[in-house]
Amino acid sequence: MKLFSVRLRLMLVCLLICFSVWQAPARLVEILLPERLVLTAVSGSFWSGEAGRSALQLDDGALVLGRASWHFSPLSLLLLRPTVTLSVEWSGQQLTGVFTRDLSGIVAIKNFHARFESGLIRQFLPLYIGGRVIADFSEIAIASDQILALDGKLLWQNAVWAAAAGDVPLGDYQLSLSSDNNRVQGQVTTLSGTLVVAGDVVVAESDYEIDLDLSGPATTDPELAGALQLLAAPKPTGFDMVIKGSF
Repeated sequence: MKLFSVRLRLMLVCLLICFSVWQAPARLVEILLPERLVLTAVSGSFWSGEAGRSALQLDDGALVLGRASWHFSPLSLLLLRPTVTLSVEWSGQQLTGVFTRDLSGIVAIKNFHARFESGLIRQFLPLYIGGRVIADFSEIAIASDQILALDGKLLWQNAVWAAAAGDVPLGDYQLSLSSDNNRVQGQVTTLSGTLVVAGDVVVAESDYEIDLDLSGPATTDPELAGALQLLAAPKPTGFDMVIKGSF
């Protein structure tokens, strides 16, 4: 009976909080966002609103993400598992997903979909590439900067190498990812193209290993071959790329 009373009081407190913020302005949602994520032109309410512009502050500038909209589930707050459906769109690019955070700090993401130009990666890594990246994940779970679960795939369509003499067409590629016991296993396959890539990607806790075989007509391009030699070992049929490290 005492345990039931405690639970009842806790639910009543949660209900009171929900009603208190029911008409709260949308700007209140920034309290729950990472400090580096900035929203402007915010409208709507805490539960359902949008921002005319969103941006991620990086060390060397800001990455503009575009219009963002969200919808919080009131029931999720009662269950102490805040859940928000988030959608971001900018210049034909898109990111959507259902994000949940539990009391242990684990962030679970369901039905995650992203579509963006691969040139966006240059904001983080000095890779001179082009094409479109599509990400579809049924489940992602993260805790303490570690990936606990990952199930889905990445597609890199119309991939090109941006060389000084002009773009070098590469092809279309798929990275299928799954996880088991805090270990993420990925398989790279080539769907079409002049650069044939096949191999595996493994992430275990903070360690990673990339083992890829690269072959095909594109490996004879002087500029691409020169760039690949910085990361891969030449062989008669192309290149062998093995990269190990920690993050």
